[in-house]
Amino acid sequence: MPLTRRITLLLVVFSLLSLNTKMVSASAKNVLPFEDAEAGRNSNAYLPTFQPSMDLKRSFVEEISVYAKEANAKWGIPASAIIGMAIIESGYGTTRIATNANNIFGIKVWVTNPSEKWQLKGQPDENNGTVPVLANYGVDRLIFDESKRVDNWYRMFDDYKEAVDYLAGTFLLNKRYGFAKINYENNLQKGWSYEQASKQYIYEIANAGYNHLGGDYYRNLVGKVMTEWDLYKYDQNSIFKDIQGHWAQEEIEFLAENGWINGYPDGTFKPNASLTRAHAAKIISNFLGLSATTEPIYFNDVPRTFWGHDVITLVAQHKLMNGTGSERFSPHSYLTRAHMAQIFYNAGFYTQPVNNASNSFTDVRKDHWAYVAIETIKQEGIMAGYGDGRFGINDPITRAQMAAVMYKLDQKGSNKK
Repeated sequence: MPLTRRITLLLVVFSLLSLNTKMVSASAKNVLPFEDAEAGRNSNAYLPTFQPSMDLKRSFVEEISVYAKEANAKWGIPASAIIGMAIIESGYGTTRIATNANNIFGIKVWVTNPSEKWQLKGQPDENNGTVPVLANYGVDRLIFDESKRVDNWYRMFDDYKEAVDYLAGTFLLNKRYGFAKINYENNLQKGWSYEQASKQYIYEIANAGYNHLGGDYYRNLVGKVMTEWDLYKYDQNSIFKDIQGHWAQEEIEFLAENGWINGYPDGTFKPNASLTRAHAAKIISNFLGLSATTEPIYFNDVPRTFWGHDVITLVAQHKLMNGTGSERFSPHSYLTRAHMAQIFYNAGFYTQPVNNASNSFTDVRKDHWAYVAIETIKQEGIMAGYGDGRFGINDPITRAQMAAVMYKLDQKGSNKK
């Protein structure tokens, strides 16, 4: 072979190897009936153009996670669901739609010959057998009249980020699917874990029509990769929009990373918001890893249908939080500083009970029900009073203050019952 021809061939091979995987020709891997009457087969939207390596999968997840977290902060759609759906719908970016149109969610445009959209030629008929067949070479070897189709046109995106933004900021916020976002936010407020809330979100949008095989099928399918890649960590923003420069920023981020306390779907933590007794029970239960006992517990203002029923039962069984009288727990009342001191005293976060001869705080008399707890927790360096000499026994605890106390307890390595 002449030297010049060899050089030319080497340059061609080098050029092909240098192509970005997103630009790989779909037809090079998936021969279609109109390309080869004997070997070609109809190709659906989920057939990959190549099998991705683990490194490519990891790279895909890392890239999409950045866009998904941004989308979660803007529109409240769970990041774990976005990433999981992208993996399933695009085969880690390897489907014909992903490689040719950056469409990693299989989002269609149901019209004939739309402008600036991409057509998946050779796709099996999904329009009730109405697409004309030009030639039939056997099972899965049909040549369709592509000019008359409405069922195989897909949106084109400039890149993956644009695809994620369209899904989260437009598609999933429409009247058909918008309710699922509201339910997701409410479920988190009720104390659901990110895993539970995200899987329920997947279930609800699938039942609403996102996947024709239904909620159970889609939740199991997407939920499997969500768990495999631990995608829920992308829902738990380690840095919240409203804590930059806050005095408890480090403590809040530490607790969030450990899953002991959550932020809100809009990317905020609300550090200065007061804690209800129900939410405090949830946080304490998470922090201490409480297990249920056989002791029956009943509060007449905590029905079994209430989201905090189980965690309230747990903290009461472990004698960490008691009722407020008359078989009531008062789940919606705010937790006070005196109550928080008593909780951690009840949990045994001290070396020995205090036995002060005099009061440390002007507003805590020795006959106060939380006197020993407040003095002991103060002695342990866990909680302090105000500059004016008060402890603030009836002041509501904020989310930031709770995070700061729990951080101190964890750092001290105290014995947790």
